[in-house]
Order: sequence, then structure tokens, then C-alpha cells
Amino acid sequence: MQSNTFFPEQELVTSPQAQSPAPAPAPHTSSPRPPRKPRKQTLNPLHHGIQAFITQHLPADTLAKHNLTLTSLPKRFTIYEPLLLLPVNAFTTPPAWHSLYEDLTATQRQTLYTTLLQSFARYGLTHVAMNAPIALTDPNSGAENRIRSPGGLIPLYGDFGPLPDASASQGQGEGEAAIACPSATDLEQAFWVRTVQNHGIVQIWAPLYTMFSRGNITEKARILGSEFEGLVEEQLGEKVSEISVVDMYAGIGYFVYSYLKRGVKRVWGFEINGWSVEGLRRGCKENGWGCKVFRVGEDGLLLGGQSLKEVVEGLTEEDRVVVFHGDNRFAAEILGGIRECMGAGQWSRVRHVNLGLLPSSCFAYANACKIVDAEKGGWVHVHENVDVQGIEEKKDEVTAELGRLRVEVLEVEAKKVAAAAARCRHVEQVKTYAPGVMHCVFDVRLSSREEIEASDTRGK
Repeated sequence: MQSNTFFPEQELVTSPQAQSPAPAPAPHTSSPRPPRKPRKQTLNPLHHGIQAFITQHLPADTLAKHNLTLTSLPKRFTIYEPLLLLPVNAFTTPPAWHSLYEDLTATQRQTLYTTLLQSFARYGLTHVAMNAPIALTDPNSGAENRIRSPGGLIPLYGDFGPLPDASASQGQGEGEAAIACPSATDLEQAFWVRTVQNHGIVQIWAPLYTMFSRGNITEKARILGSEFEGLVEEQLGEKVSEISVVDMYAGIGYFVYSYLKRGVKRVWGFEINGWSVEGLRRGCKENGWGCKVFRVGEDGLLLGGQSLKEVVEGLTEEDRVVVFHGDNRFAAEILGGIRECMGAGQWSRVRHVNLGLLPSSCFAYANACKIVDAEKGGWVHVHENVDVQGIEEKKDEVTAELGRLRVEVLEVEAKKVAAAAARCRHVEQVKTYAPGVMHCVFDVRLSSREEIEASDTRGK
């Protein structure tokens, strides 16, 4: 999932006001407790670390020289264990702090970073980096950053392992290949971080090679919640534990894990970025879910000569996630082959398909319409960046296109019933992506073949 990275201000608790004097005890009651002492004010750890550096490692006249006051120091940060991640303006705001930072030597800056980590000692952090929003395209060539690599991460302190090739940050040529297909040595030498969200779900990723969006936390929570349509037996017509889900842009498991937490039998994932695949695999292991990974070649066949029948024969009930590392344009073909190998008794119907690519997942619409179960129907969750003034119009556009494709792939003769093939049941406004642009999720219910044909009959 492509998105801007957010840096919420994390401030520790400051001291409350002193308590009012206690009233005199009522007759025949026990003595009142003595008034509580005001708690000592605790500084924001980033603020505290910078202050400690300035006062302990720089000349006494430093503050006056740069016209800097200690109360104006930066306070925003994010923790991804064991990484302290700073926002892009961490050393440029306010101007007086920027002036001081620019005057520091390389050695002094290293001392600053170590002092910051000392301030965060209770978190066990070992690395410092500064992040910036991920680039959708190469600013020079305009080419799409297909693999969504985080070109804005700037390592400041600690061993981050081998740095990626410059071209990798824009997903081009050899750089893209390095991101798409890292070697076992690459994966072993890389720096990995983790965070815990949404009822204890652990997510793991290599920040130099894959991005992480805090802003998706509400959508993950929505999938886990009771109001998310299509994950209860009454709507499915079968148990949640009997269905499967397909995530066409699995990433490091943003939404994969939420579906698993809801109890679906299996998630089939597709992901082109090999670093994201490894993060997904590590996260599955950490969360206790079995995961199998298979490489897909440019011809849509599994690498190593492995057949889909062999894939099926090697799966167990514990393998809750199956990831195909490669282009998702082969998704419908691969899953169709697996369904044939499994047979009706072993195959779990696909009732949900997640399309989580921004700015648009339109290239996966046709595959999604093929994958959603033809006999019972299901839901497609379409992520799109939308002009805030055109959300309703975009909803109609997405729904109409999915309806047209659903009729086409099911080979229903009466084309005029396309309107009955897809209905948008909900539009979730996840977060502001950019000024005037909203990240929306369109929950579209795709009808079964029988429902479409019945609708055509009623129309006649």
C-alpha cells in the first residue's frame, strides 16, 4: 500500500495541577489521605535529548549565539523498534535550531544522535533515521515507482546494512531488480524494524527497502470491526473460517493480518517487492501464522519448475498465508489452477479481494472480478486516491466498471444487467493523502452468476 508516512507527536505526560486542599474530615470517619504531591514534569524524550546535548556537549553561549530557546526544540518522533524515526523537518524547525544544527561538525552530530538514544534508553533503541514521504514517480523521468520503495529514508546513526542502489529508490532497471529479488544474504544483512498495532498484531519490515504507513491503522481496525461488511456468517452464507481472501498488493501484511485475525481460513497474497514478501513472512512467523512463499516468473509459471499441484500437496491447515512473489496480473490464472487441483472439497471460496494500491488499483479490477466466487459472489475493496470534490462521482465510476467486468468474466449473455452485477455498499474515507485528495476505500459487492441472471429475468 502506497502512502505518505505520518509522524504523530508523541508527548509524555506533563505534571497535573496541584490538588486543592482536602476538606476537613466528617465526624466518625477515618482520617483523610494527605494531599498528593504534584508529579514531576517529564520532558518529551526527543526534546530532553536535544536539551541534554546542547547543555552538556556545546559551549555555554551556544543558545545565545543562535537565539535559541530550549522550549522551542522539536518534539515529534516515531518509534519502530529498535529505530528512532524523525520527521523530515526534525533539523530545520524552528529556524534557530536549524542554524545550530548546520553549525555542528560530523562528530558533534554523532554525539547528538547518541545523546538522543540515551534519552530513549527505556525503549531499547539502537538506530536513528530521518524519513520523508515516498515518491510516487522519479522526479526526473516521471517513471512510476512500481515497487513503492522508500527513497526518502536517511540513516543517521547505527548499522543499517548495505545501502540500496540509488536507482532502487525509484524502482528502475537494476535498482528495481535489487528490490524485487533480494538474495538470502541481502535479507540477512539488512536492518529490520517492528511495531505492534491493532490488538497485538506485529508488523516487520526493512525500512531502507519498504515503506510503512501509520495512516492505514484505521482501515486495519475497520476490517477487524463488526461493521465491516461481509465477514459475518449471515452475510456470507457460510462460516468466516471456511472462506479465503485474496490480497492483490499484500505488501508487508497491512490487511492480510487483519483478515487472519478475523478468522478467515486462508489469505492468498501477491506482491512484487521481495523485501515486502520477506517482511510479510517474518511477521506471519511472529504472529503465529504459517506462511508459504512461491516465486512467479515473467511467464506466470512458478520458478524452479514447481507445479501448482505440488503447491497444493505441500500445503497444511497451518499455512494460513500463501504468497506469490511476482506480478499479480497472473493472479486469476494461478488461483484458478489451484482451485482445480484442490477440488471442491478442499478449496475455500474467495469471498473478498483487497485492492490496496495507491494512487489507483484499476489495473487489477478485471482479475478481482474473475477471482471473487462466481456461485456466491463477494466483495472487492478498492483503494483509490480521489479528489475530495469527486468522491461520489468516483464511486459511480468504480462500481460501473466493476459491474461491466463482472458480467464479462462470468460470460452472462445479457449485458444490460451490468448494473445488477456490482453495488457499492460503503465508501470509507481513510485519510487525507495530499491537499484536496482523499484516500478512499470503495466496498463493492459483486453479485453471483445466479443473482445477475435473476435480475435479468426480472427486468424482462
